[in-house]
Amino acid sequence: MRINTLHRVRYLILALPVAILASSAAFAAELPVETGPGYDIEMSRMIPARDGVQLEAWITKPSNPKAKLPTILTLTQYDIDGGRHGDSAGYYARHGYAFVQAYVRGRGQSGGVKSDSLGAQVGRDGYDLVEWIAAQPWSDGRIVMFGGSFVGMTQWQTAAQLPPHLAAIAPYVPIYPGWDVPNTNGIPQAWTTVILGYTAGRALNAGFIRNQDYWEGKMLEQYAGYRPFHELDDAMGIAADDWWMLDAQGRKKSMFKVWLDHVGDAAFNLAAEPKAESYERMNFPVLTVTGFYDDDQPGTLRYYRNYLAHAPAAAVAQLHLVIGPWNHAGAQEPTKIIEGAPIPESAVIDMQKLHVDWYDYALGRGPLPPLLHAPVAYFMLGADEWRYAKTLDSASSGKELTLFLAAPSGTPQDVFRSGQLVAKPRAGEPPASIVSDPHELPELAVAKYAADENLTSQFRAFQKRAITFHSDPFLKDTEIAGHIRLTLECEADAPDFDLWAQVLMVLADGTTVRLGEDIRRARFRNSQFKEELVKPGQPIHIPFAFNWLARRIPAGARLRLTIAPLNSPNYQKNFNTGGRMGYENINDARIANIKIFHDAGRPSELILPLAASPAAGP
Repeated sequence: MRINTLHRVRYLILALPVAILASSAAFAAELPVETGPGYDIEMSRMIPARDGVQLEAWITKPSNPKAKLPTILTLTQYDIDGGRHGDSAGYYARHGYAFVQAYVRGRGQSGGVKSDSLGAQVGRDGYDLVEWIAAQPWSDGRIVMFGGSFVGMTQWQTAAQLPPHLAAIAPYVPIYPGWDVPNTNGIPQAWTTVILGYTAGRALNAGFIRNQDYWEGKMLEQYAGYRPFHELDDAMGIAADDWWMLDAQGRKKSMFKVWLDHVGDAAFNLAAEPKAESYERMNFPVLTVTGFYDDDQPGTLRYYRNYLAHAPAAAVAQLHLVIGPWNHAGAQEPTKIIEGAPIPESAVIDMQKLHVDWYDYALGRGPLPPLLHAPVAYFMLGADEWRYAKTLDSASSGKELTLFLAAPSGTPQDVFRSGQLVAKPRAGEPPASIVSDPHELPELAVAKYAADENLTSQFRAFQKRAITFHSDPFLKDTEIAGHIRLTLECEADAPDFDLWAQVLMVLADGTTVRLGEDIRRARFRNSQFKEELVKPGQPIHIPFAFNWLARRIPAGARLRLTIAPLNSPNYQKNFNTGGRMGYENINDARIANIKIFHDAGRPSELILPLAASPAAGP
């Protein structure tokens, strides 16, 4: 039917008198611009890098621009047609920007090897793209950058190469390869294989990432079968000749396994991070954003703190950080609910508008957005308002509330007969005992709950082997701002083990909200790049540091601290042998008996950073 209609329309057009067609053309020329989208797209433009490799890009520009254009560049492994971010290209084009979306190597039609795009090569390609854009006849020579997560990382890597025409960057929730991916505090992440599957091949695998039953099921299957962690990428279906690197002998090997071979190796993991000498030469505005519940907050803040430490004063004066009550996705597009927890309306900001207003400011086209009137804008949950500071550290008062772990019997029995968090350590208390048994599979018992786990969940306190401590109800509203910390004084009879810790706020009605969560491996207790196996009976100190957050704890609320062995399909299972990570066998597994001391001689403690007095709003 549609084909016949098209033939009929084509025939009618061909049959029209020339005079009528001329009249129609004249009428069309008078139609307002608003009849079209207002922008034009050039698809699959191939842009040469310095070594001859061609990078595929889509270029979006305002229709019929009256002058040369500033350009927003995004260098991505995901998509370049706007599929993940809707109308971003059109939005910025309608605000007077060219918008260039380019694929990194090995993605789309871009040449080269995709594994190069987590190293310094991606920064060199970013440099070449910036300078290519600056040389185009439609460009005014000013290029800013856009994007979050991996695409935030490509901004920092490009900035480290110091392209002359880079005018500003806006890295949101940027990953930091070697620091917060593919390991957490030295513990390999299973999620890495999901991202490799999402970006396997040349096109984005949207169906794969939506098929949560498959990839979560594969992780649980490997976990339940006690399979060595190095097999997870094969089980997931990741082709070794797609995502690969060269190993120490110069042979091709799956990227996942090469990463696993270098856990704890600072030289390998941080080889491509921006160096001090690069920060020292940066002198352009930076806007960076993260959230309290962002898995990549550690990376975001490492970039931020390195910039503060090494960049010149003039550059630091142009640095802005926004941190709010969001997770990784929510920091890029805030919503009213983040992982099951309601978010105050004032924290649901229009990030796209903030972007374009800030780009206008950075290029001298508009005023500074009111939210950014101070170098740091942070959201105080509970007070539900934006507050401001000169640096992130200065949002804290420098004072701390320290609560000591206590349990007269030594080991808390369960969540209803828990230990306490008290103002002073108690003398003479026996240590708490935790058993880490790799043969156990506690996640199978809670799988149906874990599938929907969110910020309000509290079932972890009921999990096997977990021990719990409660504070008394707070007598008055107490505001915290900073990294909650937990220090455990321990001994163990195995050379290695993993612990997990969670802090919840328990409201007067019994509902909870998570304040923080962290995991630690004993062999990396002092640094994820310093391996120290545990000797039997050796006193050790294990520090936990939770994500930065700002929260008012209301009078009547209590804190709940839960500690348990880390035994999860989301991470490489520790068989407690101290052996080669990811290659250990269940037949070699050791049960670790862990003592957590909480007496006056060896106190374990939970430390809350108290917030500074609020600065004036915009």
